[in-house]
Amino acid sequence: MGESGVRGVTSIIGVLLMVAVVVVVAATMTVFVFDIGGGLDSPAPNVDTEYDLVTDGTERTVAITLAAGDAVATDQLYVVGSKDVDIGGAPGSGGNGVADDDFASSLETFTESSGTNPPQVGIGPTWEAGETVYVDPVGSVDGVTITIYWTSRPVEGVNPGQPAGDYSYEISEFTVTG
Repeated sequence: MGESGVRGVTSIIGVLLMVAVVVVVAATMTVFVFDIGGGLDSPAPNVDTEYDLVTDGTERTVAITLAAGDAVATDQLYVVGSKDVDIGGAPGSGGNGVADDDFASSLETFTESSGTNPPQVGIGPTWEAGETVYVDPVGSVDGVTITIYWTSRPVEGVNPGQPAGDYSYEISEFTVTG
């Protein structure tokens, strides 16, 4: 093999090495870029809720307690049931702020109020560990699925309200049994 044959082989090896380097760099960048997206956490708060059933005259109401997790701005929370629900204060607490299925809708804000009255749930501007809200579904509570959502901006309007912001995340869901 002459000198020109060696140069030809050297050129081919050089091109193959360059292609291999480009493929390795492209594969590495692809893995890096897609791994970044997979590692992002949701901006929604992390919460743990528990529920109990409380008697409300002749029917039962669901008492939902924030057991642990982040304190959450109440104006960024809303609740949805598998059937219409009303959110409010504890049964027997008096006033028009008590959760009552007569005022149920498909979506209820945590800051629901009527007129200039304060929000019915009565927990203040944030829902903190140990605080309870009450949800009364239309009819029986048995088998009702209740979902609490957080949205990235305050919910607009009241009764039932409209979620706002770029993000809306489910932060708690359970089906009532008992």
